Amino acid sequence: MKAGFMKARIVTSLLSLVVVGSVGCSLGGLSTDRAAISRGDEVAQFKPIQPEEWRLENGLRVVYLKDDELPLVKGRLFIRGGSLWGPESPVGAVSAMGDQMRQGGAGGRSADVLDQELEELAATVSSSFSTEFGGVSFSSLASDVDKVFPIFADVALRPRFEGERLALWKGQSLESIRRRKEDPSTVASIAFTQLLYGDSPYGRVSVDRDIQAISRDLLVSLHHKFVKPDGGLLVVTGRIERPEVERLVQENFGGWNARGELLPAAPAVKREPQPGIYFIELPFSQASVQMGHLGVPRLTPDYPAIDMFNEVFGTSGFGSRLMQRVRTELGLTYGVYGGISPAVVQGVNYVFLQTKADSVAAAIQESIGVLATMQAAPPTEEEMEEKRTAIQNSFVLNFDSIDEIAVRNARLKLLEYPVDYDQTYLSKVAGVTPDLVQEVARTRWDPKKFVIVVVGNGTAYQRLESTLADKNSPLSSIPLRKLRFESAIVVP
Repeated sequence: MKAGFMKARIVTSLLSLVVVGSVGCSLGGLSTDRAAISRGDEVAQFKPIQPEEWRLENGLRVVYLKDDELPLVKGRLFIRGGSLWGPESPVGAVSAMGDQMRQGGAGGRSADVLDQELEELAATVSSSFSTEFGGVSFSSLASDVDKVFPIFADVALRPRFEGERLALWKGQSLESIRRRKEDPSTVASIAFTQLLYGDSPYGRVSVDRDIQAISRDLLVSLHHKFVKPDGGLLVVTGRIERPEVERLVQENFGGWNARGELLPAAPAVKREPQPGIYFIELPFSQASVQMGHLGVPRLTPDYPAIDMFNEVFGTSGFGSRLMQRVRTELGLTYGVYGGISPAVVQGVNYVFLQTKADSVAAAIQESIGVLATMQAAPPTEEEMEEKRTAIQNSFVLNFDSIDEIAVRNARLKLLEYPVDYDQTYLSKVAGVTPDLVQEVARTRWDPKKFVIVVVGNGTAYQRLESTLADKNSPLSSIPLRKLRFESAIVVP
């Protein structure tokens, strides 16, 4: 125990030094003007470094970048597949499988022994699966990588799925479901997703009966289905030489047999959502609103203009038009944001806000009004330059560390982005004009299709009802319906 504690202290101290050092470098000696010029030149000349890559005989790709800054080694195994290809019922089974790969023990180690051994090594191993891919990751001191890497491989390839840990996970999940109604933003988000996507892999929400139905046998079968080298990608970074990485990978993953089968295309979105205001009455003093409609897939030809639109419209905090108009000028909301969020098949255009019960109708109208102004006229050149600089600066932060560079490289490959995406992104953003941003507002948004979810008390409902009864209100033609929410809604 003592050795593990001391190693943890060493790792923590080293990480603290990195944080302090990076801040010192960013503030050192330059005047504001000179720093800004230097930053602009740096961004303009930015070229992301490229990791080394090779492939095993079973098809598993390996991405490697050496990093001597700290005596650490990190690894992430990305596996194609997730809940989009999981069973219709029980909902959440793929996510449970991903969690229990690590939590339920692995190889010859029980869950308790695995926890103890990793603690003594001051190492971490984690696992998870989401909608499109999942996998396992590890972090350890470079001196312990020979011990930790085989544990990492066991978690990926030989999970035990122990019953006690599965029971613990079920209890925690059921409690989380029970508490959903305590958070209005969670309620609004779940209802909005269900109303947009319906009974599909994109819209299903786990409830009590789903959690109860998840068994060890189901987790074993899902692991067999998804965890295969076909289409997989392993990232290794840190203070380790390539020959050592090649040896560890071959010893632990070289015998992993390929299946010769890849995932089919992601399921289509077949639902046509019904526009309207959907009200969920819960005893909150403020109203939470999520509204919008189905959006676009990833990497449409106008994706740089979409990113610029998002910055101007609603994703840049207090600098966005939504925040400036609805909060700063009118004081109608505690917070508001929105934009276009592309996804694998069909993403979401959204606006989220929280406001007083009395002002819910006005906040909705004004948020839609901000969109209308962007549809009517292009942003100013001053806005464009400000947002372009913000995008450039935040983009460069994706490459703050060697590990981030390698992981980003892997994710772009998994999501099938163009090989030159990072190399061309900044120049494409630089080429976005005000007219192209207006075109996004005009062609990618249609308020007539809006699904508007409102979570609030009886006062909020009365305000909406009276506003909709006013024929002069922009909301007067929108139907108002009440929904009941327990742990989810029943989609109309």
